[in-house]
Amino acid sequence: MRSLLPPPAALAALFLLTSCASYKPPVSVPPKPLPAEYAVRCPIPPPAPAKEVDAVAVALKELYDLYGVCAGRMVNLLDWMGGRR
Repeated sequence: MRSLLPPPAALAALFLLTSCASYKPPVSVPPKPLPAEYAVRCPIPPPAPAKEVDAVAVALKELYDLYGVCAGRMVNLLDWMGGRR
């Protein structure tokens, strides 16, 4: 008795051709140009001060300020990339 099901090779070819016929290539959108304010690099930290306590405290405060500037730029850049700005 002959089977009513088509052979597996025919099924594979049928599914492959069907999927290729319905495939649409992705549309690529060129990236937005980066604003000039985000292309500026973070300032370089100052060199380590002498071993005086006051100079170390001042240098540490300046380093924290630089970190705040860079962290703020990063948040702004991520917001811009996400389209929230």
